Amino acid sequence: MTKMHKKTIIITAVICIVGIVACILIARLRAFHYEDHLDEPVVTVDDSSITLREFGYYIYDTESMVQQQALIYDPDNPNLWWNTHFSAGADSAFVCDMAKKSAINTYVCMEIFYNEAVASGMSLTDAEENTAANEARQMYESMDEHQLDATGLTEDIILEIKRKQALATKYVMNYIKTNDFRGYNEDPLTLMSWDGDYYKAKILPEHAVGQNDKILDNITFGKITVNYTDP
Repeated sequence: MTKMHKKTIIITAVICIVGIVACILIARLRAFHYEDHLDEPVVTVDDSSITLREFGYYIYDTESMVQQQALIYDPDNPNLWWNTHFSAGADSAFVCDMAKKSAINTYVCMEIFYNEAVASGMSLTDAEENTAANEARQMYESMDEHQLDATGLTEDIILEIKRKQALATKYVMNYIKTNDFRGYNEDPLTLMSWDGDYYKAKILPEHAVGQNDKILDNITFGKITVNYTDP
């Protein structure tokens, strides 16, 4: 092997190493860091929006529910359930993506009814305020340190969402009493849920909903407040 040949090999190796290091650095720079986006909006409903920090409420709530299913499915490896794929034509999806969709739509539905409640002049009674406060405290105290750090949630944020949910529910119950649901086969409460036929046909189309996919596409449900490993 000539000196020139050896020099060419060395130069080529150095270029390859530099290229690999550059790719690693670029990948790190492009990596999504959840905590850097906590105060950015992720979903909008008309003139309202929710930040990733606030959306942590729905992430925690949804992950807690689905994790119970996952532990029944496989107590030793709940990730198997989160990664299960259901084939249903155009609606085919992984459980983790179905959970994300549920969390987003639950917020949208609640926000619509909450805003309608406020516009109609509805408010919570003292008893309803106390119930919301108790539920917020219970939820906050049930979350461990990792879950609170990961979501950025505080008891005040949880309380505000509990209050909004309570008022939205109050609006729905009143709406059911004063509107006609003839022609639908399911009960009114089901029809008024985010995947209910009445809600999707009569209510949702009247509102503008937007998503920040740059953030949402980088969030994987089943790995934020559950199935994490302590450092």
